[in-house]
Amino acid sequence: MTRQQKKHSWNPYTSDVQRFSIYPRIQQPKDESLKPGMILTLNINDVDQKGNGIVSFKDKTIIVYGASLGSKVKVRISRVAGDTAYAEIIETLSEADETY
Repeated sequence: MTRQQKKHSWNPYTSDVQRFSIYPRIQQPKDESLKPGMILTLNINDVDQKGNGIVSFKDKTIIVYGASLGSKVKVRISRVAGDTAYAEIIETLSEADETY
């Protein structure tokens, strides 16, 4: 049997390097971006001209339809477009103390 005809059952270049490594695996961060269907609890801190609540959440703007200023609501994300997400109120947890 010549050298070129000899077949190896183990190839070091195609083996699982992480399995034989002495270093721990680095965990990849989870993708926690806003997705339609997510349920969040938010405090409404601003209102636009149409009366919709505006919240900043993880470098994104969430527009909540029909939310009043100062209220705490549980919302469901209905649509995400770029840096803006749109949400609908599921439940109002607390209303604002003052009327505007």
